[in-house]
Formats: sequence, C-alpha cells, structure tokens
Amino acid sequence: MKNKIMILGALMLMLSITSCHKDSDIALNYAYEDIMAFSEAKESFAGEFTVFWKAMNSTYSLWDYEKEYGLDWDEHYKVMLPKFQALDKKDEVTDKELESLMKEMAAPLHDGHMSIEFLNHKTGHFVKVFPNEIRNENRPDYKQSEHFVPDLEAYNNNRELLDWQEANTMVSNQFKYMTQTKDIGYQWALTKQEELLSKQNPTENDANMLNYLKAFNNEMKKLVSQEKVTSKTIMSYNELVAQFSFLNIPFLEPISENFSNHGINVKYGLFKDNIAYFYLSDFDLTAYLHDLSFESTFSDSRHTTEVAKAVREVYSAWFGAIQKLHKEKKLKGVIIDLRSNRGGSTSDSYYVLGSLAPKGGLHYGYARFKRGPGRFDYSPFMPMECATMEEEHEVIDDVPITILINCWSVSMSEMTSLSSKQMPNARLIGRRSWGGLCALTGQDEFTINYTGHIGEEKKTPVFVYLPMVGIFDMNKKMLDGYGVEPDIEVDFDSTRYANTGYDSQLDRALQYIRTGN
Repeated sequence: MKNKIMILGALMLMLSITSCHKDSDIALNYAYEDIMAFSEAKESFAGEFTVFWKAMNSTYSLWDYEKEYGLDWDEHYKVMLPKFQALDKKDEVTDKELESLMKEMAAPLHDGHMSIEFLNHKTGHFVKVFPNEIRNENRPDYKQSEHFVPDLEAYNNNRELLDWQEANTMVSNQFKYMTQTKDIGYQWALTKQEELLSKQNPTENDANMLNYLKAFNNEMKKLVSQEKVTSKTIMSYNELVAQFSFLNIPFLEPISENFSNHGINVKYGLFKDNIAYFYLSDFDLTAYLHDLSFESTFSDSRHTTEVAKAVREVYSAWFGAIQKLHKEKKLKGVIIDLRSNRGGSTSDSYYVLGSLAPKGGLHYGYARFKRGPGRFDYSPFMPMECATMEEEHEVIDDVPITILINCWSVSMSEMTSLSSKQMPNARLIGRRSWGGLCALTGQDEFTINYTGHIGEEKKTPVFVYLPMVGIFDMNKKMLDGYGVEPDIEVDFDSTRYANTGYDSQLDRALQYIRTGN
C-alpha cells in the first residue's frame, strides 16, 4: 500500500509540474517533419511565428552577434506575436500581407544566407522572405549588379587582348543556342516547315514530314515563349528531342539536367601587357576539373561531355598562361572577377585563389559551431583554411593579384575575398560584398550540430534555411549581414559600360596592376 501511495504521489507531482508549463521541456528536433514540433503551426499564423521563434532558439548560430547589434529575441517575441495573432482573426490573408509581416519579423536578423518560408493556410501558398535582401535592397549597386555578367568584347575589339576564351554551360544558354541559332535545332525545323509548305507538288514523305514538323514546332513554340528557362523547361525540351529524334534535325541534342545544378559561365582574357583575367559566375569548377567528379557528372552523353570540356579548356588557358608567363618572369598581374558570383563549393578554392598561393593551405579566419540546444551553446573557435594547390605550381607572390567584388558577391566569393586579405600582394576592388559567409549544410548534419534547416521545404508549415557554422575573420569578427570591404572602392559606371563596353571596375584593377596605385 505504501508503495502504491508513493507511485501515485510521484504521478501527481509529474502532472502538477507539467501543468505549470504550457510548453514541454523536451528539446524538439526541428530539422524534420515532426508532429510535436510543428503541430501548432498547421492552421495558425501565430503558431507559425511561435514555432519559428522557438526553433531559432536552439538552431541559430549568431545569437551573441545579434545581441551586439541590439536584438533582444525575447522582446522581439512580445512585439511580433500579437501581430501574427491579429492575422489569425482575419477571414482572408493575402500572401502580400503575410510577406510584409514576415519581413518585419526577419529584418533584424543578420545571417546572409537565411531564407524563411511560412505556409499561408488561407491561400495554400508558401511565402518566402530573405533577411539579407531586406538589408541590401537599398544599396546603390543592388539592382545594378544583381544579374551582372562582365563582357570583354570591347577590349578584344580594340585589340587589347592577346587571347580571349569563354564557356557557358548554363541550361538557359544551352537552350537559347539550341532554339535561336540559325540552321540548327528549332530554327532549322521552322525553315524546313516553310520550305515544305511552299512546295507545289509535295510527296507523301513530304506531307508526313510536314505534319511531324508542325507538331514539333508547336510544342517548341510553347517552351520558347516561357519567360524563364527552368528545370521543367529542360525536362520538356528533352522529351521533345527524344520524341522527334527520327526527324534527324541538325544539332537537336538533349541538355543534361546535371547542368541545372552545375552550369557555370567562365571567361579568360590575356591583356597585351600579360595580365591574366579570369571570370567565374559560380564556384562549381570542381565538377569540371576533378577527373572523378567530371566522369560522374558529365558522362551521360557525348554532347554533355563536349559541352563540359569547354569549361576545362577555358580554365586551362588561364592557369596555363599564368604558369608559363610567371616562369618566364613576364607575368604582370592577375585579375579574378567574382562580381555577382553567388558562391558554391568550397573545394573550388583549390583551383582559384589556391592555384596562386603556396601549398599547405591559407589561414583566413575562424569557425564556430552550434553544439547544443541552448541559445548560446557554441563550440570553441577553430581555424579555417582556404585549400591551396598541392601539385607543383608557380606561387604568385611577386606580382599584383586583384579580385573584383560587388553587392552580389556572396558566400564562397566572400570566403575567397577574406582569404585574399592574407596575401600581401592581393587587393579587393569594387563594392562591399553581400554579407553571407556562414557555411551551409544539409539536414543530415543536424544530429552533429544543433543547426541547419528548420523543417522541410514545401512540406512543413515553417521552413528556414540556416548556416551550419559561423565564420569569423582573423580578428574573430563576424561579417554576416555586412560583408567584406574592398581595399579599393570603385563604383560600376553603367552609363559608360552601356555606351562603350568599358568596365570602370575592371579598368581600376588594370590601373592598380600597371601603376601600383
């Protein structure tokens, strides 16, 4: 009887404890579609905000940094919750209304990679906001540099280049080539259709060919008229290529869907005074330059392999010119153009800045992980290194290296910029970068580090894309939400560029290399 009374007492004590707490003390895993974690967010805007606020407590890497900037997260909850509760009282809530309130909620946060997605259960749509876009959208070069791609044509036309090579494997560029180039693909099919229509005495084969061409061209017209080339566009295009392969349309080739993830634009130019220029749209060179990666990514067809090889050829031309000219003591300088480069694989450092630096790595700052569910549970600082080329190569430490950046230079572009500050002969030129240096990860890393994604995209009512690790400079200063400052600040003169093709930021890099000023 005594034992029964003790057990009953213990149960009553547990009930009284839990009844005093509205929320469970259990540390919830917000990385997956967990019923306990997301239940209150299913049909309530206030519930979504509450889940977001709670999940950020245990998964966000920058709380001490936010505190320095004056953000009181607990006070923010008190201010924002009533506003989301007010949405719950409305019969209708537009996506714009939800987006506006989400922007107010996200605006104080400094992580440069973060995206936040809430389900508007009134419309059935997911609404997404990006804190650092809110922060950067008023910067002078935000719109100007959003989709900027440099062009060396004016310099080549004026015979300022000894060599000039480019490769573009973006699916949009490949689709444009296949559909807009005269005498091949879609344009050939249109011309052939007109030719058959004008025949006065068509044969039965001509009539059959005409019918098939009409069907093909009608479907292609729908794809070409789309405002944006997406992975779905490429899938539909490839289906048409397979369906109408019997027509033997010249150069009607499938586009590998791997290019949707690994398409890049690279440019090499060698100026007459032996300044080697290299532009990279995205850090995805490893897929092209590492033999095993190349084989696994671009071996699905002969056409895919040939397209991908063009990137190798452009990079080899740049790297080869630097090696040859430096050995001959003729190299005057190097320009790496990372403007509007939104980042990518950290392994690319090996081929870009790492191909100019001594082997053994380049220490550029520190990393810190989130290693517990508490708001300030962080790991110790750990040194971060930019990987450098291990094979024998020319170390470029006796001529100027310039790196061009702008507002849309993000992530790996910023890590490269930060690394360059540890090279005495390197200078950053342009405008301050985006402010998103913290490294990213997949959801599988959640069990190791208490960070990563919150929820699952388009599945849970709340989804947040978060960094795994905080990145700090050599002074252990966080740069997220601000960016890397150039050593030489110069605006992009869009009027001059439109009128002459000459690039004020590139010209400033050339000036620095040629004069030292």
